Parts: sequence; structure tokens; C-alpha cells
Amino acid sequence: MPVADPTLTAGQYSIGTEGSSAAFVYGGSVSPWANNIQVSSTSVDTGTVNVQDQAVVGQDGLQFGVDTYPGMVVTQQGQAYSPAAVAAAMDSYSALAGAWNNPAVRLADGAVQVLRAYYRGSSVVRRTYGRGRKIMPSYGMVNQGLVPWTAQFQSADNTWYEDVKSSLTLTAVPSFRGTLAPPWTPPLQLAATSNYQQNTLVNSGSLPTWPVITFNGPVSYPGVTFVNTPVSIGYQGILAAGASLTIDTRPWARTALLNSGASVAGYLTGSPMLSMQVQPGATVTHYTGQDYTGSSTCVIQWRSATLSIGGSYLA
Repeated sequence: MPVADPTLTAGQYSIGTEGSSAAFVYGGSVSPWANNIQVSSTSVDTGTVNVQDQAVVGQDGLQFGVDTYPGMVVTQQGQAYSPAAVAAAMDSYSALAGAWNNPAVRLADGAVQVLRAYYRGSSVVRRTYGRGRKIMPSYGMVNQGLVPWTAQFQSADNTWYEDVKSSLTLTAVPSFRGTLAPPWTPPLQLAATSNYQQNTLVNSGSLPTWPVITFNGPVSYPGVTFVNTPVSIGYQGILAAGASLTIDTRPWARTALLNSGASVAGYLTGSPMLSMQVQPGATVTHYTGQDYTGSSTCVIQWRSATLSIGGSYLA
């Protein structure tokens, strides 16, 4: 069963692994702040653009290439504050720093943390994926129960994602149902594929977002297509009843794992994962494959995406 993220109130943040109720919550709009940690400022640096421009040979001018971003850096400043118990300020900072540089993430190849923000003045919680990096305290005012700190979080991309996950389930309806009626006259021609369901996925953000696609058996050669686009992805294999395949197209994941944990990335067909972004607005999705039971499903999950840390709800 998935574990719920901790609930945030206005002005609060949390850092932890995805779906962890043990994520460290800090900050708030008014005192007392969660875990004695106040956040005084949050800033975002989108990083230096990596350009691939080329000078025009023998003439003035420039031909522009592809511009890419390395991933934003979120910098926070604040203080651990506990004037009634001076040592508690140092303990609070220590707890924040421990969560920020969690060794279970820091020492694991590919592991990421989630920084969630309920920014003051916003009406929505948003999140970004990456790792806590540098965190620095200043102990000069510890006798007053105050430990100022500065911390940096390196995001995997330049995106804030909606905290609430959206989901769409597509089902299969075998095409041969209702096409055969006794008396049967050989040879019998059964349908090789199914007329699978299609439905609309809505990314209500201002930026493209990354889907997580799960095929649940029994099904052979499952796939999903974004209708009226060249984008599709599928699996050149068979999923038995009870088996599933999850294709995680997010940049910090890019995995194709069976529920057994085995990777089948080499058996994917269609578009590469880096082409699977869901554009803002409505995208019609179509599920394909072979399933004569009509019980398989394709579940697509996503989070609407934006450049903003706060604002109104992405509806």
C-alpha cells in the first residue's frame, strides 16, 4: 500500500523520499514553526543554459542550436530557533541537516529526494525531485537559541510538479466478442488484437510532464499511443495474469521494471522515453495489445507541471 506524504500547512516544507510519511517537515507561516525551523527565504536558480550555437562561417551571425538546462537549484535560508531551550535549537538544526543529506539517498546510485513546498500565499502544495546538497549552519548566536542556516537542493529538472497525482485507467474489450455465433463453420478466424479503450489525459500545468505507465496482465505486446502524434511506447513481451510492467519515463528514473523487479528496458518498442512527455492540455491516449479475457489494464499516472513554486490550484 502506498504511504501518504505528510500533510503540510501554509508556509511549511518537507524533504524525504517519495511517498514517505517519515519525511522531515519544517517551517510555517506563524510560530511555533514545525520542528523549530523557520524559513526566511526561498530562491530558485535555473542554472546556466547549455547552448549548442554555431557561428555562421565567413559571415556575421549565429545559428541557434538546442538549449538545455542542467536542473534548478533551490536555495533556502532560515534559522533553528528555540530561545527557551538553547540546546534544542542545535538539535533541530541537526535533524534538518540529517534529512537534507540523508545517507540512504546520498549513497544510493540514482536515488532522489522530494522537496515539497506549501509556499506562503499559495493555495497549493508543489514538489520537485532531486537531492539535498550543501547545508551550512552559523553558530554565533546559539547562546540566544538561534542557529541560522543556508541550504541548497539540486533538482533533476527545472520543474515544480503538482503534489496531487492524476491517474487514468484504460481497459481492454476483446474485439471478437459478439462476432461468433453458432453454428460455427470452419475455418474460424479469431481477432488477433483487441479494440482497446482510449481516453483523455489532461496536463493542467504550463509545462510538459512525464507519465508513469503501468500495464497489468494478462496481455501480450501491450502499448499506449498518444493519438494524433507520433508518440507511442510498448512492450515486446507477454504479461501473465497478476504480472505488471511499469515504465517510468521521468528523467531521474527512466526505468522499465516488471513487478518482480526485473528490468525489461531492452524489450520496449516505439518512442524512446525522452519523447514521452505529455504536453499541456488534453492528450487522447489509446491502449493496444492482445488480451482475450478483457481484464488487462493500462494505468497512466502523472503530475501536472509548472515553473512556479506557488500560485493557485492546477485545475
